[in-house]
Formats: sequence, C-alpha cells, structure tokens
Amino acid sequence: MPEPEHGNPLRQALWPLALLYGTVAAARNWTFDSGLRAVHRLPVPVVSIGNLTVGGTGKTPAVAYVAGLAHARGRRPGVLARGYGRAAGQALNDEGAMLQRRLPWLLQQQDPDRVAAGARLVAAGADFVVLDDGFQHRRLHRDLDVVCLDAVRPFGNGLCLPAGDLREFRSGLARAGMLLLTRAGGLDAEQIAARTDRLRAIARRPDLAVHACEHGPSDLVAAPRGEVLPLEALRGRRVVLLSAIARPASFRATVEALGAEVRGDHRHRDHHRFRAAELAAAAAAARAADAWLLTTEKDDARLGDSELPRHVLRIELRFVGPAPAAAEWLL
Repeated sequence: MPEPEHGNPLRQALWPLALLYGTVAAARNWTFDSGLRAVHRLPVPVVSIGNLTVGGTGKTPAVAYVAGLAHARGRRPGVLARGYGRAAGQALNDEGAMLQRRLPWLLQQQDPDRVAAGARLVAAGADFVVLDDGFQHRRLHRDLDVVCLDAVRPFGNGLCLPAGDLREFRSGLARAGMLLLTRAGGLDAEQIAARTDRLRAIARRPDLAVHACEHGPSDLVAAPRGEVLPLEALRGRRVVLLSAIARPASFRATVEALGAEVRGDHRHRDHHRFRAAELAAAAAAARAADAWLLTTEKDDARLGDSELPRHVLRIELRFVGPAPAAAEWLL
C-alpha cells in the first residue's frame, strides 16, 4: 500500500497547504464529535456511502447496490446527494439520472442542504436513506458510514488537497463502520488480507468490517432503441469511446479486456456536458472506422433522449468473496 510521496517538486511546494487543509478538516470534524456543531437526525435509517479522496472510487455502483438491496427487502429507499454538476433547472445530475434509469422506483433529492433535502425525502415516503458522497457531510446523522477505497492506491499519494487527493487525514477512517475495498478483482487473497490489516491499523479498529469488491461490466444497451446485448457482442468489435468520467483509462481497459478494438478515444473532464459538435465528431469518427460509438452508463444519462446511435456499457458492483450480510447494511 503506497505511503505518502514527497519527491515531486510541486508536491513539496504544496505540502504546507496540504497539512493546513488536513488540519482544518480535522478541526471541523472535532467540532461535530464534541457536540459544538449540531447533528440532525432523520426518523429512518441512513447509510452513507463516501470516500477519503477526490475522484472516482466507485461510490455510485455502491449506492445502486445498497438501494437495490433495500428495495428487494421491502423497503422504499431514497438517495440523498448534493447534486454536483447538475445543470440549471434540472432535478438530478448525471449520477442521479443514471440511478433513476436503472432503478425507476427510486426516490431522490439533490440539494447542498442535505438536512432539508433529507426531510423532503422522508416526507415523500422514503423509509431507508442512502447518503451519496456523505462521509465529510457531518451535519446529517448517519447510522452507518461506508467508505470506498481504491484497493491499489487507497490514499492516492498520501497527501491532502491541494498536494494530493485526500479530503482529510487518513485517521478519519476511525469514523467508518464499513470499508469497501474497490477495484480489488486483480488481487489475491493474501494481498487483500494485507490491505485489510493495514487499513484496520490506520483506523485503529481491529474489528472494522472490510469487504473487497470490483466494478464489473454486466451488459450493453443499444441506444436509443434500448436493446440489451450480452458482453460477448464486444469481442472483436471496433469501437470509438466517448466519456466524461473521473477515470477514462479504466473504462478503456475494461473495454479492451472484453475483446473490443479501440479505434478512437474521445475523453472529456468529469461531469462535462457534451456539446453538439463534440457528439458529432465522436459519431463521425465511429462511422469512419466502421465502429460502434461506445460510452458509459453515467455519460449516457447526460445524453438524455438523444437520438445519437451509441452503445452503453453498464457496470455493477460485485464482491470478491462473500458479500456483506443484509444486517451489515442495517436491513
């Protein structure tokens, strides 16, 4: 498990700011832990899915998994999120729209004031709330804090923003009730055990629940007509990729592992809203290469009801080993 890196000159210059950032975050957490700041409770169970770092660690598939599990057990789940990157006038951002397409029965509220939005969610009928990206949002009480960590680089370079990826010091793991070690599919049992022991030591919680998982492709959807295709349809197929996600290289690696031949890769920053010219360019590149235009489920949610011919790769959360029992999710 990588330790903090200080060799880069820019990181060395930013290291004092990173220390200040982490200290301020720790002080803020102390104000909640000590009762100086109020924590508001909802009258239903709240499970937070969050992380310690910026960037993608697989929170959205975890949110979908927990919501689906709650629904299957007779609950009426709702997802509460800040709504980062939401377009003006829209109720949901791209992640919320993706969740709504996959789980049409799902209740959702997106608002920076998650206390007020949580009350609205309960008023709408939710009896089980999943707080998306909520580990650092301390104003709302949660009954379970689930933290997603990348199995290979759980703390990035080990430094806080702006020198690294951490939103707070690693010691914040002490607040977690469960860790999801994501992207662990390439690790063997011994490597997973070593990482589990190390994370428990950092959290000072020898009994902390740690579950290894991966985000694996499940199927394809041919849009806009909606036909569902098996993953085998990608084998030997030429594709041009279109994405605006935190880890586009991971998307490409997944597609290549499925046997597709990547003939183009159109990447944009995370949460980018595609312009007509960008979509036209990607579509033209696909036609020129006699290829499918292939995108992610999150990106497709941003396309709405577009008639652009495309294929959508859908991803699901899978556990490496036994999945957590329903009781661990407060179900």
